[in-house]
Amino acid sequence: MKSFFFLIVFITVSSCRENSKRFEETYSSEKTNKEINSPEIPPKASRELISIEDIKNEHSYISSVIASGGMDSTSFNYNCRDEKKGTVSYFYDKGQLRKIEHTSNEYSHFSATDEYYLKDGTLFFVFRNHLVWSFVTQDQTKDNITEKRIYILNNKPVMCLKKEFTILSDEKKDSESNRLPNEEVECSSLEPISEDFKLLFELRNQKEDLDCL
Repeated sequence: MKSFFFLIVFITVSSCRENSKRFEETYSSEKTNKEINSPEIPPKASRELISIEDIKNEHSYISSVIASGGMDSTSFNYNCRDEKKGTVSYFYDKGQLRKIEHTSNEYSHFSATDEYYLKDGTLFFVFRNHLVWSFVTQDQTKDNITEKRIYILNNKPVMCLKKEFTILSDEKKDSESNRLPNEEVECSSLEPISEDFKLLFELRNQKEDLDCL
């Protein structure tokens, strides 16, 4: 009787070991096939800004997210004795300030849009669009427009582009700017831009409208 009992136990244990061995071989084979067939996942792309191309990509990212309504924003207005008035807007991506936009008008004949792009609190790109308009004839006006693009690395301008053109009142504004190429020019001191940026950055928590900046 005892011999019969031990025979049953031996057969059961041997069967379990065989099944376990087959399971491990099957799992190992499936894992190997999965690793071979699965594409290698590249490491997450770094968004550290070390080149002009990085700046362009980061600027494009911020612009696209804002255009899609994916950023929170705050703003305030100011009116300085009706001589200069404007709006300052701040755009946040997951709590981080990514863009400051300052639009203004001065003495009715001048308007400007200055855009400051940030990463980790550091300025890396500035776009400026300044417009002065005047009469050509009694029924026609012209806009003299200057656009500037300033690429910044390590708090220094590394490339500066400029575009100047004139648009008559009966022409389409959007198409003219896109047709003209940018001209690379020598970068001047960043100090005036830094001063404007610093003022607007310090006002980022401003909730109420102001008289003058």
